[in-house]
Amino acid sequence: MTNEIKKIVKQEVAVSEMDRDQLLDYLKDQLQKKHVDTIDELFAMFKDDLTSVVLDDKGMQAYLAILRDELASKAADLKSLNSSSAVGQYLADKYSGLKQEELHVICVNNANKVVSDTMVSKGTIDKSIVDFRAVFRAAIENNASGFFLAHNHPSGKLTPSSADQDLVEKLYAVSKLMRIDFIDNFIVGNGRFLSFREEMLM
Repeated sequence: MTNEIKKIVKQEVAVSEMDRDQLLDYLKDQLQKKHVDTIDELFAMFKDDLTSVVLDDKGMQAYLAILRDELASKAADLKSLNSSSAVGQYLADKYSGLKQEELHVICVNNANKVVSDTMVSKGTIDKSIVDFRAVFRAAIENNASGFFLAHNHPSGKLTPSSADQDLVEKLYAVSKLMRIDFIDNFIVGNGRFLSFREEMLM
């Protein structure tokens, strides 16, 4: 019974019921025990190595809740970004930590506002396994005037493979026929990005 009472006391406030200040306070208490000074330092450590900091279950839930809040904030910012560098950095922050390659289509409207972010492929990106219809279906269903493509390299290397270049060339040709603007293609990894448009690869 004593252990059950301790368990109830320890979990008296669920993470889902905490506001941002309560989440931060709980995390700060956890960080002091682990000799980590700031939330930003925790973010950096998790970005480098997800196993480098050990939090209890509630601490991990609090961390993920704050991370979701940060990503939601950045997603809102993305809707007003108009440069390849700004979009690229957002995508690098969002997708660099993935263990497998994922291909995403980010659709925009006539005002260059983001209207959707759809994953269309998972695993090694190759033109033979990427469904072109899924790419353009995302654009058509969202009434998009244009789209960005983005996929991650888990190795962190940003050098485009021949498959990357071939895929972009084929999709670019189809986009012309469809009269949907293929704005840019990004490769992301380790918090960095490569823009095909900026590198004059498309």
